[in-house]
Amino acid sequence: MLKFIKSLFGFTKSIILTILLICLVVFMVSNRDVITIHTHPLPFEIESRVYLVMLFFFLFGMSFGFLAFSKNLIEKTIANFKNRLKIKKLEKEITKN
Repeated sequence: MLKFIKSLFGFTKSIILTILLICLVVFMVSNRDVITIHTHPLPFEIESRVYLVMLFFFLFGMSFGFLAFSKNLIEKTIANFKNRLKIKKLEKEITKN
């Protein structure tokens, strides 16, 4: 039963990822217009496709979100590692007695 649930979960995950990939391709094809980005204080103008600019800011936001929440993730991982070491040490003490 557990194997069935795991395989069903994996199948569902692959279907969702396929649908998201199709949506990404449709988004890229429908937003091929060229835009010009003016950097006001700097004398640069950048011409790019709309979907590239949107994907850049999406990835930038994802990176920022990961960095903002990675501190909690790292702290929890270190705490779990320390707890596992303590458990192993206590188990060794119990088996010696």
